[in-house]
Amino acid sequence: MILFCSSMLLFNACDEGEDIKIVLDTVADGMQLTPSSEEIVLLQERMDEPAITFQWSPAQERSNNGTITYYFKLGLPGFSKSIDKIQIEPGTFEYSLSHYDLNILAYGKLGVSYGSTAQLEAEIIASSDGDFFVKPEISSVKFTVTTFEIAPVNLYLVGTANPKGSELDKGIKLTEIVEGRDIGNSYQWEGNLQAGTFKFVNSLAEDKGSWSMGANSTELVQNVSSGSSDVEFTVTKPGLYSIILNKTDREIIYGYKGFSHIWGVGSGIGVPWSMPSSAEFSWDARNPGIFTLECNTQANQDFKLPYDSQSNGWGSPFLRPYEANANIWLDSRMQATPSGYNPDLKWLITEEQAGHCLLTIDALNETITLVKID
Repeated sequence: MILFCSSMLLFNACDEGEDIKIVLDTVADGMQLTPSSEEIVLLQERMDEPAITFQWSPAQERSNNGTITYYFKLGLPGFSKSIDKIQIEPGTFEYSLSHYDLNILAYGKLGVSYGSTAQLEAEIIASSDGDFFVKPEISSVKFTVTTFEIAPVNLYLVGTANPKGSELDKGIKLTEIVEGRDIGNSYQWEGNLQAGTFKFVNSLAEDKGSWSMGANSTELVQNVSSGSSDVEFTVTKPGLYSIILNKTDREIIYGYKGFSHIWGVGSGIGVPWSMPSSAEFSWDARNPGIFTLECNTQANQDFKLPYDSQSNGWGSPFLRPYEANANIWLDSRMQATPSGYNPDLKWLITEEQAGHCLLTIDALNETITLVKID
């Protein structure tokens, strides 16, 4: 057996048949990884700003004629738990993490609780792939981080359209939609409004400026100070409304929804005469007054439409025509009848209307339409 020995290899035994232990020389840390701060307090209001920047010196040139590639690693002390290595762009000798990104990595990848303080360890690895393997040069440093728990950014509907009262402290809280780093930007709400006007404020204690209507009813503008000149959104028909808004896009979509749910029942639209019905109409918040249902209509059969709740079975509220055996193509009007309503009015499908169809409810205008789509 021929053994090649160099200054980089150490053999504890060379007798044939014995195990050979190879120890590679440790490369001294010449990179000196350094954080911009050894104690960081992460803040939600600064989430897009750099929280910490790591810098290091170039690694030592290696004897294997290889190109040095740098990798960044973050973990708990001793790397008992760590994120995947991140390759650094060539020629770059620093790496930054924003308040948000470090907060998410600490919580999601390393198990650090939101709103707590923990010690972390960062590492830069200089790896060289060349004529033969050489041990990477590594530099590491520990630092302390205090994470933040994502706090809601409240937004309230206020105005005369609020059935609870127009006073500021009676404002209705919207639901904030938090998706990733999109915080304090997107909101939605569904509930009853009365005839009147409304706008949005961030506090029920003091109107420090509002979000109100811009050039049209879909444009949202921010008012930096309070004032009576704000142009408010208008509600003309009282009832159930849907609101979605996005501060960044300066967009609001709101409108009369009328019904929380609409279902179909009856052989006229190919749905069994049984309650509760599973044939629910589709609804889109960006077109709040419209409900649609694709169905296979049957000639000389009828149907009706339960709405809001089916908990009382056949005693639930139903959408109905104004006359018995109504023809949708001749009369598109509909009425929302309460539970226990009599007579039991229904729509009747004609020979010409049978087939694959789209049934549409316009809640605002209280109409129903049937269109064949085959």
